[in-house]
Amino acid sequence: MHHGLNDVPRPNRRRRGVGGLLAMAAAAAVVLAGCSAPETSPAPREEEPTTLTLGVVGSLTSFNAASATGDTDANRAVAALLDEKLGSLDGNLQVVPNDGLGRITRVQGDPLKVSYELFSDRVWSDGTEVSLDDLLFGWAVSSHYFDDATYDASGQLVSGTRYFDTAAPADPNAATTRPSLDRANDTLTLTYAQPFADWNRQWLLDRPIHVVAQRAGVSVKDLVTAIMTTPAGDPAAPREPNPVLAAAAKVWNTGFDVAPGTTPDPAGVVSSGPWKVSAITDDTLELARRDSYQGGHFPGLESLKVRFFADRSAQLSAVEAGVVDVANVGDIDATELKTLTDAGLQVSTGPTTQTLQLRFADGTASALRQATTLSLDRSALVKDVLGDVRPDAQPLQSFLSSPATGQLYNDLVSGNGAPGTGSDVDGARSALDDRAAVLRVAYDSTDEVSSTVFARLVTMAAKAGIAVRAATVDDVPDATLAWVGEDESLYRSARDRIAEGVDGENTEELFDELTVHTDPVDVLSEAKEIDRSLFTAYAGVPLLERTGAVVAAAGVGGVTYTSEPNGVPPSFWIWSPPQS
Repeated sequence: MHHGLNDVPRPNRRRRGVGGLLAMAAAAAVVLAGCSAPETSPAPREEEPTTLTLGVVGSLTSFNAASATGDTDANRAVAALLDEKLGSLDGNLQVVPNDGLGRITRVQGDPLKVSYELFSDRVWSDGTEVSLDDLLFGWAVSSHYFDDATYDASGQLVSGTRYFDTAAPADPNAATTRPSLDRANDTLTLTYAQPFADWNRQWLLDRPIHVVAQRAGVSVKDLVTAIMTTPAGDPAAPREPNPVLAAAAKVWNTGFDVAPGTTPDPAGVVSSGPWKVSAITDDTLELARRDSYQGGHFPGLESLKVRFFADRSAQLSAVEAGVVDVANVGDIDATELKTLTDAGLQVSTGPTTQTLQLRFADGTASALRQATTLSLDRSALVKDVLGDVRPDAQPLQSFLSSPATGQLYNDLVSGNGAPGTGSDVDGARSALDDRAAVLRVAYDSTDEVSSTVFARLVTMAAKAGIAVRAATVDDVPDATLAWVGEDESLYRSARDRIAEGVDGENTEELFDELTVHTDPVDVLSEAKEIDRSLFTAYAGVPLLERTGAVVAAAGVGGVTYTSEPNGVPPSFWIWSPPQS
Protein backbone atom coordinates (compact mmCIF):
# COMPACT_ATOMS: atom_id res chain seq x y z
CA MET A 1 0.00 0.00 0.00
CA HIS A 2 1.22 3.50 -0.85
CA HIS A 3 1.24 5.95 2.06
CA GLY A 4 0.84 9.71 1.63
CA LEU A 5 2.69 12.11 3.89
CA ASN A 6 -0.21 12.15 6.30
CA ASP A 7 -0.26 8.37 6.44
CA VAL A 8 3.19 8.00 8.02
CA PRO A 9 2.77 6.48 11.52
CA ARG A 10 3.59 8.96 14.26
CA PRO A 11 6.08 8.03 16.97
CA ASN A 12 4.88 7.33 20.51
CA ARG A 13 5.93 10.57 22.24
CA ARG A 14 5.55 9.18 25.77
CA ARG A 15 7.88 6.23 25.12
CA ARG A 16 10.37 8.43 23.35
CA GLY A 17 10.39 10.84 26.33
CA VAL A 18 11.04 8.01 28.80
CA GLY A 19 13.94 6.79 26.70
CA GLY A 20 15.42 10.30 26.63
CA LEU A 21 15.16 10.67 30.42
CA LEU A 22 16.86 7.31 30.97
CA ALA A 23 19.71 8.31 28.67
CA MET A 24 20.19 11.61 30.50
CA ALA A 25 20.14 9.88 33.89
CA ALA A 26 22.77 7.37 32.70
CA ALA A 27 25.02 10.17 31.47
CA ALA A 28 24.66 12.01 34.79
CA ALA A 29 25.54 8.88 36.71
CA VAL A 30 28.80 8.59 34.79
CA VAL A 31 29.76 12.16 35.66
CA LEU A 32 28.77 11.87 39.31
CA ALA A 33 30.80 8.70 39.68
CA GLY A 34 33.87 10.52 38.48
CA CYS A 35 34.43 8.03 35.65
CA SER A 36 36.29 9.01 32.53
CA ALA A 37 34.45 9.12 29.23
CA PRO A 38 34.36 5.84 27.34
CA GLU A 39 37.02 5.27 24.72
CA THR A 40 36.06 6.10 21.16
CA SER A 41 34.99 2.95 19.39
CA PRO A 42 37.23 1.99 16.46
CA ALA A 43 36.06 2.90 12.98
CA PRO A 44 34.30 0.00 11.29
CA ARG A 45 36.70 -2.01 9.18
CA GLU A 46 36.00 -1.69 5.49
CA GLU A 47 35.20 -5.13 4.14
CA GLU A 48 37.03 -6.19 1.02
CA PRO A 49 34.78 -7.19 -1.88
CA THR A 50 34.09 -10.91 -2.00
CA THR A 51 35.84 -12.38 -5.00
CA LEU A 52 37.39 -15.56 -6.39
CA THR A 53 39.68 -16.37 -9.30
CA LEU A 54 38.79 -18.96 -11.94
CA GLY A 55 41.64 -20.54 -13.89
CA VAL A 56 41.04 -21.36 -17.57
CA VAL A 57 43.38 -22.89 -20.17
CA GLY A 58 43.64 -20.92 -23.39
CA SER A 59 43.20 -17.29 -24.30
CA LEU A 60 40.22 -15.03 -24.89
CA THR A 61 39.80 -14.64 -28.64
CA SER A 62 36.07 -13.90 -28.99
CA PHE A 63 32.98 -12.92 -27.05
CA ASN A 64 30.95 -15.11 -29.42
CA ALA A 65 31.75 -18.72 -28.54
CA ALA A 66 29.00 -20.01 -30.86
CA SER A 67 30.79 -18.83 -34.02
CA ALA A 68 33.13 -21.05 -36.00
CA THR A 69 36.10 -18.82 -35.13
CA GLY A 70 35.10 -18.33 -31.50
CA ASP A 71 34.43 -21.96 -30.57
CA THR A 72 37.26 -22.60 -28.08
CA ASP A 73 37.35 -23.91 -24.52
CA ALA A 74 38.42 -20.54 -23.12
CA ASN A 75 35.74 -18.60 -25.01
CA ARG A 76 33.06 -21.09 -23.97
CA ALA A 77 34.13 -20.66 -20.34
CA VAL A 78 33.66 -16.90 -20.61
CA ALA A 79 30.32 -17.39 -22.36
CA ALA A 80 29.12 -19.64 -19.52
CA LEU A 81 29.60 -16.71 -17.14
CA LEU A 82 28.31 -13.86 -19.31
CA ASP A 83 25.66 -15.33 -21.62
CA GLU A 84 22.45 -16.26 -19.87
CA LYS A 85 19.86 -18.28 -21.79
CA LEU A 86 16.48 -19.87 -21.14
CA GLY A 87 18.18 -23.07 -20.07
CA SER A 88 21.53 -24.49 -19.02
CA LEU A 89 23.16 -27.84 -18.30
CA ASP A 90 23.86 -29.00 -14.77
CA GLY A 91 26.86 -31.03 -13.63
CA ASN A 92 25.29 -34.15 -15.17
CA LEU A 93 24.64 -32.33 -18.47
CA GLN A 94 20.88 -32.40 -18.01
CA VAL A 95 18.71 -29.42 -18.91
CA VAL A 96 17.85 -27.00 -16.13
CA PRO A 97 15.22 -24.42 -17.15
CA ASN A 98 16.14 -20.84 -16.33
CA ASP A 99 12.98 -19.74 -14.54
CA GLY A 100 14.58 -16.42 -13.69
CA LEU A 101 14.60 -15.26 -17.32
CA GLY A 102 11.49 -16.84 -18.83
CA ARG A 103 10.11 -20.21 -19.75
CA ILE A 104 10.03 -22.69 -22.61
CA THR A 105 6.82 -24.69 -22.99
CA ARG A 106 5.89 -27.57 -25.25
CA VAL A 107 2.46 -26.35 -26.34
CA GLN A 108 1.66 -29.24 -28.65
CA GLY A 109 3.29 -32.56 -29.55
CA ASP A 110 2.36 -33.14 -33.19
CA PRO A 111 2.83 -30.82 -34.93
CA LEU A 112 5.37 -29.81 -32.33
CA LYS A 113 4.83 -26.28 -31.12
CA VAL A 114 7.11 -24.69 -28.55
CA SER A 115 6.60 -21.28 -26.96
CA TYR A 116 9.28 -19.00 -25.51
CA GLU A 117 8.18 -16.47 -22.91
CA LEU A 118 10.40 -13.69 -21.57
CA PHE A 119 9.74 -12.10 -18.21
CA SER A 120 9.56 -8.33 -17.97
CA ASP A 121 12.33 -6.15 -16.48
CA ARG A 122 15.12 -8.39 -17.78
CA VAL A 123 17.82 -6.22 -19.30
CA TRP A 124 21.20 -6.55 -20.97
CA SER A 125 24.15 -5.19 -19.04
CA ASP A 126 23.91 -1.89 -20.94
CA GLY A 127 20.34 -1.42 -19.72
CA THR A 128 18.58 -2.40 -22.95
CA GLU A 129 15.56 -4.66 -22.53
CA VAL A 130 15.96 -8.35 -23.38
CA SER A 131 13.16 -8.73 -25.92
CA LEU A 132 11.46 -11.05 -28.39
CA ASP A 133 13.60 -9.42 -31.07
CA ASP A 134 16.64 -10.97 -29.38
CA LEU A 135 15.02 -14.42 -29.47
CA LEU A 136 14.02 -13.90 -33.09
CA PHE A 137 17.60 -13.03 -33.99
CA GLY A 138 18.86 -16.10 -32.12
CA TRP A 139 16.48 -18.25 -34.17
CA ALA A 140 17.78 -16.69 -37.40
CA VAL A 141 21.33 -17.57 -36.37
CA SER A 142 20.83 -21.16 -35.22
CA SER A 143 18.17 -22.27 -37.73
CA HIS A 144 20.11 -21.37 -40.91
CA TYR A 145 16.64 -20.75 -42.32
CA PHE A 146 17.89 -18.29 -44.93
CA ASP A 147 20.93 -20.22 -46.19
CA ASP A 148 20.88 -21.36 -49.82
CA ALA A 149 24.48 -22.55 -49.97
CA THR A 150 25.80 -25.59 -51.83
CA TYR A 151 29.06 -27.26 -50.79
CA ASP A 152 31.54 -29.60 -52.45
CA ALA A 153 32.81 -32.87 -50.98
CA SER A 154 35.47 -31.03 -48.96
CA GLY A 155 32.92 -28.68 -47.43
CA GLN A 156 33.88 -25.64 -49.47
CA LEU A 157 31.16 -23.23 -50.56
CA VAL A 158 30.30 -23.69 -54.24
CA SER A 159 27.31 -21.43 -54.70
CA GLY A 160 24.71 -19.51 -52.75
CA THR A 161 25.00 -17.91 -49.31
CA ARG A 162 25.72 -19.13 -45.81
CA TYR A 163 24.85 -16.23 -43.55
CA PHE A 164 25.76 -17.16 -39.97
CA ASP A 165 28.93 -19.25 -39.70
CA THR A 166 28.02 -21.19 -36.56
CA ALA A 167 30.35 -23.72 -34.96
CA ALA A 168 27.49 -26.23 -34.73
CA PRO A 169 25.84 -27.19 -38.03
CA ALA A 170 22.10 -26.83 -38.41
CA ASP A 171 20.33 -30.00 -37.37
CA PRO A 172 18.02 -31.14 -40.19
CA ASN A 173 15.56 -32.50 -37.63
CA ALA A 174 15.25 -29.10 -35.96
CA ALA A 175 13.68 -27.33 -38.94
CA THR A 176 10.86 -24.94 -38.08
CA THR A 177 8.61 -22.49 -39.84
CA ARG A 178 9.27 -18.80 -39.33
CA PRO A 179 8.48 -17.87 -35.70
CA SER A 180 5.25 -16.17 -34.72
CA LEU A 181 5.44 -13.30 -32.23
CA ASP A 182 2.90 -12.32 -29.61
CA ARG A 183 4.30 -9.04 -28.35
CA ALA A 184 1.39 -8.43 -26.00
CA ASN A 185 2.36 -11.54 -24.03
CA ASP A 186 6.13 -11.45 -24.72
CA THR A 187 5.93 -14.85 -26.39
CA LEU A 188 7.60 -16.34 -29.47
CA THR A 189 6.31 -19.65 -30.85
CA LEU A 190 8.12 -22.16 -33.06
CA THR A 191 6.35 -24.82 -35.08
CA TYR A 192 8.57 -27.73 -36.11
CA ALA A 193 8.37 -29.50 -39.46
CA GLN A 194 8.32 -32.77 -37.52
CA PRO A 195 8.55 -33.64 -33.82
CA PHE A 196 12.08 -33.20 -32.51
CA ALA A 197 13.48 -34.92 -29.41
CA ASP A 198 15.85 -32.09 -28.47
CA TRP A 199 13.32 -29.26 -28.58
CA ASN A 200 14.11 -28.31 -24.95
CA ARG A 201 17.78 -27.66 -25.83
CA GLN A 202 17.01 -24.89 -28.33
CA TRP A 203 17.48 -21.79 -26.16
CA LEU A 204 17.63 -19.11 -28.90
CA LEU A 205 19.00 -16.15 -26.92
CA ASP A 206 22.27 -15.17 -28.59
CA ARG A 207 24.12 -11.90 -29.25
CA PRO A 208 22.05 -8.80 -28.40
CA ILE A 209 20.23 -7.73 -31.55
CA HIS A 210 20.66 -4.03 -30.78
CA VAL A 211 24.44 -4.41 -30.62
CA VAL A 212 24.58 -6.46 -33.83
CA ALA A 213 22.37 -3.94 -35.64
CA GLN A 214 24.42 -0.98 -34.45
CA ARG A 215 27.71 -2.55 -35.53
CA ALA A 216 26.17 -3.60 -38.85
CA GLY A 217 24.98 -0.07 -39.56
CA VAL A 218 21.30 -1.01 -39.70
CA SER A 219 18.35 -0.43 -37.41
CA VAL A 220 16.84 -3.11 -35.20
CA LYS A 221 13.55 -2.54 -37.01
CA ASP A 222 15.12 -3.18 -40.41
CA LEU A 223 16.86 -6.32 -39.14
CA VAL A 224 13.64 -7.69 -37.64
CA THR A 225 11.82 -6.91 -40.90
CA ALA A 226 14.48 -8.77 -42.86
CA ILE A 227 14.15 -11.83 -40.61
CA MET A 228 10.35 -11.80 -40.88
CA THR A 229 10.14 -11.27 -44.65
CA THR A 230 13.20 -12.76 -46.38
CA PRO A 231 12.22 -16.02 -48.12
CA ALA A 232 13.56 -19.31 -46.82
CA GLY A 233 16.79 -20.35 -48.49
CA ASP A 234 16.72 -22.92 -51.31
CA PRO A 235 20.09 -24.29 -52.48
CA ALA A 236 18.45 -25.33 -55.75
CA ALA A 237 17.53 -21.71 -56.46
CA PRO A 238 19.99 -19.37 -54.69
CA ARG A 239 19.09 -15.68 -54.46
CA GLU A 240 21.06 -12.49 -54.10
CA PRO A 241 21.94 -12.15 -50.40
CA ASN A 242 19.66 -9.93 -48.37
CA PRO A 243 21.91 -6.92 -47.59
CA VAL A 244 20.58 -6.38 -44.06
CA LEU A 245 20.94 -10.04 -43.08
CA ALA A 246 24.36 -10.19 -44.71
CA ALA A 247 25.57 -7.17 -42.77
CA ALA A 248 24.28 -8.61 -39.50
CA ALA A 249 25.83 -12.00 -40.26
CA LYS A 250 29.22 -10.42 -40.94
CA VAL A 251 29.12 -8.78 -37.52
CA TRP A 252 27.97 -11.98 -35.84
CA ASN A 253 30.65 -14.08 -37.54
CA THR A 254 33.70 -11.99 -36.61
CA GLY A 255 32.55 -8.72 -35.06
CA PHE A 256 32.85 -10.02 -31.50
CA ASP A 257 36.36 -11.42 -31.99
CA VAL A 258 39.29 -10.06 -29.99
CA ALA A 259 42.14 -9.17 -32.30
CA PRO A 260 45.59 -10.36 -31.13
CA GLY A 261 47.46 -7.68 -29.22
CA THR A 262 44.36 -5.56 -28.61
CA THR A 263 42.41 -4.85 -25.44
CA PRO A 264 38.67 -4.44 -25.99
CA ASP A 265 36.75 -1.73 -24.20
CA PRO A 266 34.92 -3.46 -21.30
CA ALA A 267 31.91 -1.20 -21.87
CA GLY A 268 31.50 -2.72 -25.33
CA VAL A 269 30.94 -6.22 -23.91
CA VAL A 270 27.18 -6.51 -23.42
CA SER A 271 26.06 -9.49 -21.34
CA SER A 272 22.72 -11.06 -20.44
CA GLY A 273 23.93 -12.76 -17.26
CA PRO A 274 24.60 -11.41 -13.76
CA TRP A 275 28.15 -10.26 -14.52
CA LYS A 276 29.48 -7.32 -16.50
CA VAL A 277 33.06 -6.98 -17.68
CA SER A 278 34.90 -4.40 -15.59
CA ALA A 279 38.46 -4.81 -16.85
CA ILE A 280 40.41 -6.72 -19.50
CA THR A 281 44.16 -7.39 -19.61
CA ASP A 282 46.27 -9.80 -21.62
CA ASP A 283 45.67 -12.72 -19.26
CA THR A 284 42.78 -11.64 -17.03
CA LEU A 285 39.12 -10.83 -17.42
CA GLU A 286 37.59 -9.08 -14.41
CA LEU A 287 33.84 -9.36 -13.86
CA ALA A 288 31.68 -7.29 -11.54
CA ARG A 289 28.23 -8.18 -10.28
CA ARG A 290 25.62 -5.97 -11.91
CA ASP A 291 22.83 -4.45 -9.88
CA SER A 292 20.44 -4.31 -12.85
CA TYR A 293 20.31 -8.09 -13.11
CA GLN A 294 16.84 -9.45 -12.25
CA GLY A 295 17.22 -13.18 -12.99
CA GLY A 296 17.53 -16.17 -10.71
CA HIS A 297 21.33 -16.44 -10.72
CA PHE A 298 22.38 -13.42 -8.66
CA PRO A 299 25.87 -14.28 -7.38
CA GLY A 300 26.93 -14.28 -3.76
CA LEU A 301 30.31 -12.98 -4.92
CA GLU A 302 30.69 -9.30 -5.74
CA SER A 303 33.33 -9.92 -8.39
CA LEU A 304 35.08 -12.73 -10.23
CA LYS A 305 38.41 -12.91 -12.03
CA VAL A 306 39.07 -15.23 -14.95
CA ARG A 307 42.78 -15.98 -15.39
CA PHE A 308 43.94 -17.47 -18.68
CA PHE A 309 46.87 -19.89 -18.85
CA ALA A 310 48.85 -21.05 -21.86
CA ASP A 311 48.52 -24.73 -21.00
CA ARG A 312 47.25 -27.16 -18.39
CA SER A 313 50.63 -27.37 -16.66
CA ALA A 314 50.60 -23.63 -16.00
CA GLN A 315 47.01 -23.86 -14.79
CA LEU A 316 47.86 -26.65 -12.34
CA SER A 317 50.88 -24.75 -11.03
CA ALA A 318 48.71 -21.69 -10.40
CA VAL A 319 46.15 -23.80 -8.55
CA GLU A 320 48.83 -25.35 -6.34
CA ALA A 321 50.38 -21.93 -5.66
CA GLY A 322 47.07 -20.46 -4.54
CA VAL A 323 46.87 -18.01 -7.44
CA VAL A 324 43.65 -19.66 -8.64
CA ASP A 325 40.68 -20.56 -6.44
CA VAL A 326 38.59 -22.65 -8.84
CA ALA A 327 39.58 -24.68 -11.91
CA ASN A 328 38.44 -27.56 -14.07
CA VAL A 329 41.76 -29.36 -14.52
CA GLY A 330 40.48 -32.27 -16.61
CA ASP A 331 41.87 -35.80 -16.63
CA ILE A 332 44.28 -36.16 -13.72
CA ASP A 333 46.46 -39.09 -12.78
CA ALA A 334 47.11 -40.49 -9.32
CA THR A 335 50.27 -38.44 -8.82
CA GLU A 336 48.55 -35.17 -9.68
CA LEU A 337 45.62 -36.04 -7.45
CA LYS A 338 47.93 -36.67 -4.49
CA THR A 339 49.82 -33.42 -5.09
CA LEU A 340 46.59 -31.42 -5.11
CA THR A 341 45.11 -33.06 -2.03
CA ASP A 342 48.41 -32.84 -0.14
CA ALA A 343 48.33 -29.09 -0.83
CA GLY A 344 45.02 -28.89 1.04
CA LEU A 345 42.88 -28.33 -2.04
CA GLN A 346 39.36 -29.68 -2.51
CA VAL A 347 39.33 -32.08 -5.47
CA SER A 348 36.19 -33.61 -6.98
CA THR A 349 36.71 -36.34 -9.58
CA GLY A 350 34.14 -38.02 -11.76
CA PRO A 351 33.26 -39.31 -15.22
CA THR A 352 33.24 -37.15 -18.34
CA THR A 353 31.39 -37.52 -21.61
CA GLN A 354 34.49 -38.76 -23.46
CA THR A 355 34.16 -42.51 -23.71
CA LEU A 356 36.47 -45.20 -25.02
CA GLN A 357 34.85 -47.92 -27.11
CA LEU A 358 36.19 -50.91 -29.01
CA ARG A 359 34.38 -50.75 -32.35
CA PHE A 360 34.32 -53.62 -34.78
CA ALA A 361 34.60 -53.01 -38.51
CA ASP A 362 31.69 -53.99 -40.74
CA GLY A 363 33.71 -56.83 -42.27
CA THR A 364 34.76 -58.41 -38.98
CA ALA A 365 33.23 -61.87 -38.61
CA SER A 366 30.35 -62.12 -36.15
CA ALA A 367 32.00 -65.02 -34.31
CA LEU A 368 35.17 -62.99 -33.74
CA ARG A 369 33.12 -60.03 -32.50
CA GLN A 370 31.28 -62.21 -30.03
CA ALA A 371 34.39 -64.03 -28.87
CA THR A 372 36.32 -60.81 -28.29
CA THR A 373 33.42 -59.34 -26.33
CA LEU A 374 33.21 -62.41 -24.09
CA SER A 375 36.96 -62.57 -23.55
CA LEU A 376 37.23 -59.14 -21.94
CA ASP A 377 37.14 -58.72 -18.18
CA ARG A 378 35.93 -55.15 -18.22
CA SER A 379 35.67 -54.93 -14.43
CA ALA A 380 39.39 -55.69 -14.09
CA LEU A 381 40.17 -53.34 -16.97
CA VAL A 382 38.40 -50.39 -15.36
CA LYS A 383 39.99 -51.11 -11.99
CA ASP A 384 43.45 -51.18 -13.59
CA VAL A 385 42.98 -47.96 -15.57
CA LEU A 386 40.79 -45.83 -13.31
CA GLY A 387 40.98 -47.36 -9.84
CA ASP A 388 43.71 -45.09 -8.45
CA VAL A 389 41.77 -41.93 -9.24
CA ARG A 390 38.16 -43.12 -9.19
CA PRO A 391 37.83 -46.26 -7.04
CA ASP A 392 34.07 -46.36 -7.64
CA ALA A 393 34.31 -46.37 -11.47
CA GLN A 394 32.41 -49.15 -13.23
CA PRO A 395 32.59 -50.54 -16.78
CA LEU A 396 30.71 -48.53 -19.37
CA GLN A 397 27.34 -50.14 -20.16
CA SER A 398 26.00 -48.08 -23.05
CA PHE A 399 26.98 -46.94 -26.52
CA LEU A 400 24.90 -43.78 -26.16
CA SER A 401 25.65 -42.38 -22.73
CA SER A 402 27.97 -42.54 -19.75
CA PRO A 403 27.81 -42.05 -15.98
CA ALA A 404 28.52 -38.39 -16.76
CA THR A 405 24.78 -37.94 -17.33
CA GLY A 406 23.86 -39.09 -13.83
CA GLN A 407 20.45 -40.66 -13.31
CA LEU A 408 19.72 -40.64 -17.04
CA TYR A 409 22.54 -43.14 -17.53
CA ASN A 410 21.32 -45.32 -14.67
CA ASP A 411 17.84 -45.42 -16.20
CA LEU A 412 19.24 -46.19 -19.65
CA VAL A 413 21.39 -49.16 -18.66
CA SER A 414 18.53 -50.81 -16.81
CA GLY A 415 17.27 -53.24 -19.44
CA ASN A 416 19.32 -52.08 -22.44
CA GLY A 417 20.87 -55.48 -23.16
CA ALA A 418 24.36 -54.68 -21.89
CA PRO A 419 26.53 -57.78 -21.38
CA GLY A 420 28.18 -58.85 -18.15
CA THR A 421 31.28 -57.04 -17.04
CA GLY A 422 33.47 -60.08 -16.35
CA SER A 423 35.11 -62.44 -18.84
CA ASP A 424 33.68 -65.71 -20.17
CA VAL A 425 36.69 -67.43 -21.68
CA ASP A 426 34.86 -70.72 -22.29
CA GLY A 427 32.05 -68.88 -24.07
CA ALA A 428 34.60 -67.01 -26.19
CA ARG A 429 36.35 -70.23 -27.21
CA SER A 430 33.01 -71.82 -27.99
CA ALA A 431 32.05 -68.89 -30.27
CA LEU A 432 35.22 -69.58 -32.27
CA ASP A 433 34.81 -73.36 -32.15
CA ASP A 434 38.16 -73.42 -30.34
CA ARG A 435 39.93 -72.05 -33.40
CA ALA A 436 42.67 -69.44 -33.07
CA ALA A 437 41.92 -65.98 -34.42
CA VAL A 438 43.64 -62.67 -35.02
CA LEU A 439 42.14 -59.26 -34.27
CA ARG A 440 43.95 -56.26 -35.74
CA VAL A 441 43.18 -53.18 -33.66
CA ALA A 442 43.85 -49.56 -34.60
CA TYR A 443 44.47 -47.15 -31.72
CA ASP A 444 46.29 -43.95 -30.85
CA SER A 445 49.59 -45.07 -29.37
CA THR A 446 50.30 -41.51 -28.17
CA ASP A 447 47.26 -41.61 -25.89
CA GLU A 448 48.25 -43.08 -22.53
CA VAL A 449 44.84 -44.55 -21.71
CA SER A 450 44.42 -46.13 -25.15
CA SER A 451 47.87 -47.68 -24.93
CA THR A 452 47.16 -49.10 -21.48
CA VAL A 453 43.82 -50.52 -22.59
CA PHE A 454 45.35 -52.04 -25.74
CA ALA A 455 47.94 -53.89 -23.66
CA ARG A 456 45.15 -55.31 -21.45
CA LEU A 457 43.17 -56.39 -24.53
CA VAL A 458 46.19 -58.35 -25.74
CA THR A 459 46.46 -60.24 -22.45
CA MET A 460 42.75 -60.90 -21.95
CA ALA A 461 41.94 -61.98 -25.49
CA ALA A 462 44.92 -64.35 -25.57
CA LYS A 463 43.21 -66.52 -22.95
CA ALA A 464 40.46 -67.19 -25.51
CA GLY A 465 42.90 -67.92 -28.33
CA ILE A 466 42.61 -64.48 -29.92
CA ALA A 467 45.85 -62.77 -30.92
CA VAL A 468 45.28 -59.01 -30.66
CA ARG A 469 47.74 -57.09 -32.79
CA ALA A 470 48.25 -53.41 -33.49
CA ALA A 471 46.99 -52.62 -36.97
CA THR A 472 49.69 -51.26 -39.27
CA VAL A 473 49.17 -48.46 -41.77
CA ASP A 474 48.74 -51.08 -44.48
CA ASP A 475 46.15 -53.11 -42.56
CA VAL A 476 42.41 -52.87 -42.73
CA PRO A 477 41.63 -52.90 -38.98
CA ASP A 478 39.20 -55.45 -37.59
CA ALA A 479 38.44 -53.05 -34.75
CA THR A 480 39.32 -49.59 -33.49
CA LEU A 481 39.83 -48.25 -30.00
CA ALA A 482 37.97 -44.97 -30.42
CA TRP A 483 37.34 -42.05 -28.12
CA VAL A 484 33.86 -40.80 -28.90
CA GLY A 485 32.40 -37.42 -28.23
CA GLU A 486 29.94 -35.71 -25.99
CA ASP A 487 26.62 -37.34 -25.19
CA GLU A 488 24.80 -34.49 -23.51
CA SER A 489 21.51 -35.73 -25.03
CA LEU A 490 20.38 -39.19 -26.06
CA TYR A 491 19.22 -37.83 -29.40
CA ARG A 492 22.59 -36.28 -30.21
CA SER A 493 24.65 -39.23 -29.06
CA ALA A 494 22.53 -41.73 -31.00
CA ARG A 495 22.80 -39.57 -34.12
CA ASP A 496 26.56 -39.17 -33.74
CA ARG A 497 27.25 -42.85 -33.04
CA ILE A 498 25.33 -43.92 -36.13
CA ALA A 499 27.14 -41.29 -38.20
CA GLU A 500 30.43 -42.70 -36.91
CA GLY A 501 29.53 -46.13 -38.28
CA VAL A 502 28.17 -47.92 -35.20
CA ASP A 503 25.16 -49.85 -36.45
CA GLY A 504 22.97 -52.83 -35.72
CA GLU A 505 20.30 -54.63 -37.67
CA ASN A 506 17.65 -51.92 -37.25
CA THR A 507 19.50 -49.11 -35.48
CA GLU A 508 18.74 -46.40 -38.04
CA GLU A 509 15.03 -47.18 -38.01
CA LEU A 510 15.03 -47.00 -34.21
CA PHE A 511 16.83 -43.65 -34.35
CA ASP A 512 14.21 -42.28 -36.75
CA GLU A 513 11.60 -43.22 -34.18
CA LEU A 514 13.58 -41.68 -31.33
CA THR A 515 13.93 -38.38 -33.20
CA VAL A 516 10.19 -37.72 -33.36
CA HIS A 517 9.55 -38.41 -29.67
CA THR A 518 9.11 -35.23 -27.65
CA ASP A 519 8.48 -36.85 -24.26
CA PRO A 520 11.74 -37.66 -22.40
CA VAL A 521 10.25 -40.97 -21.21
CA ASP A 522 9.68 -42.10 -24.80
CA VAL A 523 13.15 -40.91 -25.86
CA LEU A 524 14.70 -43.00 -23.06
CA SER A 525 12.68 -46.07 -24.04
CA GLU A 526 13.78 -45.77 -27.68
CA ALA A 527 17.40 -45.23 -26.67
CA LYS A 528 17.31 -48.50 -24.73
CA GLU A 529 16.21 -50.25 -27.92
CA ILE A 530 19.06 -48.67 -29.88
CA ASP A 531 21.57 -49.87 -27.29
CA ARG A 532 19.99 -53.32 -27.37
CA SER A 533 20.29 -53.50 -31.17
CA LEU A 534 23.98 -52.58 -30.99
CA PHE A 535 24.78 -55.10 -28.25
CA THR A 536 22.85 -57.84 -30.11
CA ALA A 537 24.89 -57.19 -33.26
CA TYR A 538 28.16 -57.10 -31.28
CA ALA A 539 28.81 -53.71 -32.86
CA GLY A 540 31.51 -53.07 -30.30
CA VAL A 541 32.34 -53.00 -26.62
CA PRO A 542 31.88 -49.84 -24.49
CA LEU A 543 34.83 -49.77 -22.11
CA LEU A 544 35.29 -46.70 -19.90
CA GLU A 545 35.20 -42.92 -19.78
CA ARG A 546 37.82 -40.30 -19.15
CA THR A 547 38.11 -38.83 -15.69
CA GLY A 548 37.50 -35.17 -14.94
CA ALA A 549 38.51 -33.14 -11.92
CA VAL A 550 37.35 -29.85 -10.46
CA VAL A 551 39.60 -28.18 -7.89
CA ALA A 552 38.71 -25.52 -5.34
CA ALA A 553 40.90 -23.82 -2.75
CA ALA A 554 40.42 -24.70 0.90
CA GLY A 555 37.35 -23.03 2.33
CA VAL A 556 35.80 -22.10 -1.01
CA GLY A 557 32.15 -23.10 -0.95
CA GLY A 558 29.53 -24.06 -3.51
CA VAL A 559 31.87 -25.43 -6.19
CA THR A 560 30.55 -28.71 -7.59
CA TYR A 561 31.79 -31.21 -10.14
CA THR A 562 30.88 -30.91 -13.82
CA SER A 563 30.96 -33.78 -16.32
CA GLU A 564 31.72 -31.36 -19.15
CA PRO A 565 35.40 -31.53 -20.15
CA ASN A 566 36.99 -28.09 -19.65
CA GLY A 567 33.63 -26.60 -18.65
CA VAL A 568 33.05 -24.05 -15.91
CA PRO A 569 31.72 -25.80 -12.78
CA PRO A 570 27.97 -25.13 -12.60
CA SER A 571 26.07 -22.81 -10.28
CA PHE A 572 28.76 -20.13 -9.99
CA TRP A 573 26.12 -17.98 -8.29
CA ILE A 574 26.45 -20.06 -5.11
CA TRP A 575 30.25 -19.94 -4.95
CA SER A 576 31.58 -18.36 -1.77
CA PRO A 577 35.07 -17.33 -0.61
CA PRO A 578 36.79 -18.80 2.44
CA GLN A 579 35.51 -17.41 5.72
CA SER A 580 38.18 -15.44 7.54
